[in-house]
Amino acid sequence: MRIFITYILVFCTIFLSGCIGQPSSSELNDNGITLNIGYFSEQQFENRYSSLLAIEYPHLNYNVIPTNELITGKQSIQEWAANNSVDLIYLPPDYLQSFKNNGLLKELDSYIQKTSFPLGSYVPSIVELMKQYGDGQLYGLAPTFYGRALAYNPHIFDQYGAEYPGDQMTWEEIIELTRQFPKGLSLSYPTAAHFLINVGQTQNLQAYSEDTNRITLNSPSWTKLLELVQEPLRDGHIEFHDLNNNLFITGEYAMSVITYDELTLLEQQDSTLEWKLVTMPTHPSEPDSSHHYALDGMWAIPSTSTESDAAWELIQFFMSDQVAKWSYRSVHGFSSLTAYTFMGQSNTNIEAFYKLKPTNSASFVPNSIYDLLNRAVEQILTGEMTSEQALAVIANAEISLEDD
Repeated sequence: MRIFITYILVFCTIFLSGCIGQPSSSELNDNGITLNIGYFSEQQFENRYSSLLAIEYPHLNYNVIPTNELITGKQSIQEWAANNSVDLIYLPPDYLQSFKNNGLLKELDSYIQKTSFPLGSYVPSIVELMKQYGDGQLYGLAPTFYGRALAYNPHIFDQYGAEYPGDQMTWEEIIELTRQFPKGLSLSYPTAAHFLINVGQTQNLQAYSEDTNRITLNSPSWTKLLELVQEPLRDGHIEFHDLNNNLFITGEYAMSVITYDELTLLEQQDSTLEWKLVTMPTHPSEPDSSHHYALDGMWAIPSTSTESDAAWELIQFFMSDQVAKWSYRSVHGFSSLTAYTFMGQSNTNIEAFYKLKPTNSASFVPNSIYDLLNRAVEQILTGEMTSEQALAVIANAEISLEDD
């Protein structure tokens, strides 16, 4: 599907020209301007934007400066910035935050005010998330985002006489609900440990302390969580699947946590499967907040840019409805423009993916802890240990950070 969407963008130039209109009369069509653009790779940038730029800015001169050595950690932020001069750059959120903290980015609020940029047209929760990475200010704009939601099959709920799930339920309520079905909840998390740590983050529980480099799973709260999921996992009320074998889409399970990619599969499936969406479970003390948001990247202007006005104009284009319309349901996620999150191709309201406020409660967890927790889950499910005993055993385990 991803390859198909890429080819659509590359080969629809003639069609796009009739829909977007005449080329812009801006300074970006002035042959005297050349923009240096930081992006993951030249090929990835061309796949995403070349056809659209050829129509909107046919005379634009630009060079793509790969950021792959920066993103893969082969160069530090300071090294990369010193060796590469760019006028605008696309950065993963954590890198954008580091660039900002090192004084390497221009704030965008002044550009937004000067050009009356329609910030109110964008999904409020995603705008708030952009600001969080700038410590309250906008240093970057994200054209797309990812999210998670809880999907359910009304037909199966009716069959078992169960009450439909709703927005802002707790994980405890959802897990208890799975017990009403032989096959209750299907999950695409890689392992049980990934699921448990994600649930723990919703409940403000930490699995690891970076300050002390110690596992923090040995607590009454974590013990309670493992005891809560023990029976549903053992009896098959909760099951894990991969993206190519979604047990909810096949109609087997009553509920599923679905990602953006799985939503596109649901929208494209031709069966008579009925499905509706509600928000991901929340913490009872923070029912309006969710940590299930992710940004593909954010467009920013380096503080050393010599063509900042032209760079801002191009960022506005990347954030525009023209680009949003023709990259609908691309590999890069939902459009941040509210009007283009949903374009009538879905049979249900997808607001559940983005209606809650963003909260950044996720914390670093070494891969070795996932391995230890999965082993503990196996011991608990086989009756070899209780939840409390299993967590106590791994509490003092040695943590390896080599593969992280």
